[in-house]
Amino acid sequence: MIAGTALSANGTSRAWAQAAVAGQDQPAKRPVVEASRPKTETITVTGSNPVESADGVTGRAPGGGMMSEQTEAKAITTVGRDFIAKLAPITSAAQMIQFAPGTNIASSDPFGLSDQTSVNVRGMNQSELGYLYDGAPIADISAYDPYTSQWGDTENYQEVQLSQGTSDINAPLVSATGGQMNIRTVDPSHNFGGLVDYSYGSHKTNRGFIRVNTGDILNTGGRGYISYSNATYGTWRGPGRGQRRHIDSKFMKEWGQGNSISFVEAYNENNQPVYAPVTAQQWRQSGNSFNYTANPFETNEAGSYWQTEVGDWRSLILVAPMHFTLTRNLSLHITPYLYWGSGGSGMGQWDMPVNNYNPSTGQNENLVLPYPGLAYDDSGTQSFHGDGYYLMREYHPGITGHLDYKAGRHQTISLGAFYDYYDDAEVTNISQLGPNGDPPNTWGSYGLKFPNGYEYNLFLNYHMITQSVGLYVSDSTSWLNDRLKLNAGFKYVMMNRAGTNNYDNAVPYEVGTNYATPLPRLSGSYMIDDHDQVFFDVATNFRMPTTNSYFSGLPGNTMGIGGSVKPEFAISEELGYRHFGLYNLTINLFNYNFTNRNITTNTIVNGSSFAGVSMNAGGQTVRGADVEFGLRPWHHFSPYVSGEYLYARTDNNLPATADNGALDYLPTAGKRAPMAPEWTTSAALSYDDSRVFGNFMYRWIGRQYSDFMDQESLPAHGQIDMTLGYRLPDMWRLKHPQIQLNMYNLASWHYRSGIQSLSNNTNATMGVRGNMIDSSGAPAYLIASTFAMMVTATAGF
Repeated sequence: MIAGTALSANGTSRAWAQAAVAGQDQPAKRPVVEASRPKTETITVTGSNPVESADGVTGRAPGGGMMSEQTEAKAITTVGRDFIAKLAPITSAAQMIQFAPGTNIASSDPFGLSDQTSVNVRGMNQSELGYLYDGAPIADISAYDPYTSQWGDTENYQEVQLSQGTSDINAPLVSATGGQMNIRTVDPSHNFGGLVDYSYGSHKTNRGFIRVNTGDILNTGGRGYISYSNATYGTWRGPGRGQRRHIDSKFMKEWGQGNSISFVEAYNENNQPVYAPVTAQQWRQSGNSFNYTANPFETNEAGSYWQTEVGDWRSLILVAPMHFTLTRNLSLHITPYLYWGSGGSGMGQWDMPVNNYNPSTGQNENLVLPYPGLAYDDSGTQSFHGDGYYLMREYHPGITGHLDYKAGRHQTISLGAFYDYYDDAEVTNISQLGPNGDPPNTWGSYGLKFPNGYEYNLFLNYHMITQSVGLYVSDSTSWLNDRLKLNAGFKYVMMNRAGTNNYDNAVPYEVGTNYATPLPRLSGSYMIDDHDQVFFDVATNFRMPTTNSYFSGLPGNTMGIGGSVKPEFAISEELGYRHFGLYNLTINLFNYNFTNRNITTNTIVNGSSFAGVSMNAGGQTVRGADVEFGLRPWHHFSPYVSGEYLYARTDNNLPATADNGALDYLPTAGKRAPMAPEWTTSAALSYDDSRVFGNFMYRWIGRQYSDFMDQESLPAHGQIDMTLGYRLPDMWRLKHPQIQLNMYNLASWHYRSGIQSLSNNTNATMGVRGNMIDSSGAPAYLIASTFAMMVTATAGF
């Protein structure tokens, strides 16, 4: 036994700073944080010897790496390498934070390879969160979907941080009314070497990964790494095969006192089969067997052939964080970034008439078909079997930066700005299925055209450019020997959107709008003693409507409930308590008041889940309490527990169109908000004695409604996951080889994991004005995978 982790004066753990064994990457250093406790403080904890591993595990983190120590004056949960490394190597960032208090992560596959994942925090869905990758915004602005499977490889994640309440004032985000998720990648090692692993698992899942570190490059002060991974897999229900290819790299140079330049890159290419969404009735009838058909000429309830549901996507993330110490009291931080994405997803089989309207001529004309075989409908109209496809192209550069000025020992003033440019073009086309029933390709590259070359649009064709400018200032002061800290900030965001709707003769053709929003905030913390802290924060946040909310032609898009699309605005308050030491404990009380609550939900079209459309859910009140507990390693064991109580109510009666065409209102005021479980809880037990290691994890999500009238709900559900592993002695050139087994849904419980498509009212409802309002459709759900396992062999070199 040796002395355990000492806590630094600024309250952050020094576990990351333990010297790595030969060939092991050192975890990235944390940014310097102002002192939050007296500088003479030292806490000594009796613990185990430091773990020697190839994948960055230290064996020192509280709760097995599920609860890093925090001192900021807001709710934050950070999972680090000690936890991330014990997950299957292809686990998505969303799945990494699913045990944090207040999180409700619904997955459609066990390993995180599918983007059919729902992220929900404190009753706010994924479109209300902001997502940062080393400081760069990476969510799709068209629907604010995060697509977490397409980000970096798990081996290159240093930590994943979730701020449940509010986003950072310097974050270049326009969607973060419900907080933010921030990915921080590992820094390159100073030593030449690397990491290699291979995984094989259920459903013929294969994955290989290799990372090579350059070490210090001559005398330049620079160092870097580059990694490559390739995964192939089968769907766990129904037919289908997919593939993911990925390249990560990071190069950096440090010099002087606090000067550094980094260049981060992540390239991803996905070929991803889609799972059929299921209604409650379909679930009761078919259960896990419900999915798309393996035969292109066979019809089933989903109504589509699996090959016509495959999506392909290429994306590139480039980030260049730069930090400069200009003078003793002045520092500059600049981060330019670029996100580029291109591809789309299949939308199933369509029986289409050959003769269609050509907007370029104003006449009905026959499409040019590559295959002569035609069918006829009941009226004798010529038709063909088509593959609908949703094509997107995104170009998203920007830059953010701020100056920090130390006005004295107890005051720091920050002044910053960001500029964000987002170019989004989306179109839906259709191609003819070949004689064998297969689509021409899975990239939507062969859309049918009229004789004059004009491509036929199925129901969408728009181009939107969004420009955002944010200005912000904050003033941080400390008092009473740095025990009391106060921060006041003000952010002003201005946005411009301009676009064209090219679908047929859509009206209006041009769309343009401007927004300007002031966002003040205030926070503070007080150290009661060396181990206990209280904090509060009050903040305002807003969220722009999705870009496709402005255009007609999109199925299910009613331009928001009542025909209005307005930015969502939220006022949030948090009051919390933290304890640091042998165990870490955090308790948070929170309250939100929303105006024009924007909820983005998918629409089910022809059996396919299609695009996110915004629903203006009016006002909403959300309040509750979080608790989180993590113990530092004690006899090699580290338990973790989290939980949340959530009260979420819709404040308004929502407008709807009655059966007779009259405007009426659904009696939703006072109803429990959809996708807001009253209770959630998670528990985990980690063990690591440097040789044998493992995790046992359980999470439970309470019942949640899937419509605004509380007429249908997703039942409460839970899942048990487990990790077992063993580290071997060094052999040949391999350093710290290990073998690891990950098991998901250990009990193989069959359940629906999340809500994919909301409904206004599942059943016909009498409106407030006495008119009957017909059902807006049945909600659709994701299905959780049954038991799955993956074994991984890992070694450094």
